[in-house]
Amino acid sequence: MPTEPQEVTVPQEWDRVDELLFDGRRIQAAQAIREQFGPMTIHETIVTLGERFEHLSQNHPESFNVSLDGYWDHFYS
Repeated sequence: MPTEPQEVTVPQEWDRVDELLFDGRRIQAAQAIREQFGPMTIHETIVTLGERFEHLSQNHPESFNVSLDGYWDHFYS
């Protein structure tokens, strides 16, 4: 699975995914992950999406345009 290096700058391939997650657009973020990082199963996509969300919510909570409380409500995988 793609991981982000532990550096201050975000690799460009995550830009679109991050933007979508910050706006609460989870389905579109999952689609962007599959487009950006190539073929992966739905399970791998959901795991990657969750890992990216955790990274962003811990390191950049102020960047979210939606509440983190209940972020995953009504998202079933």
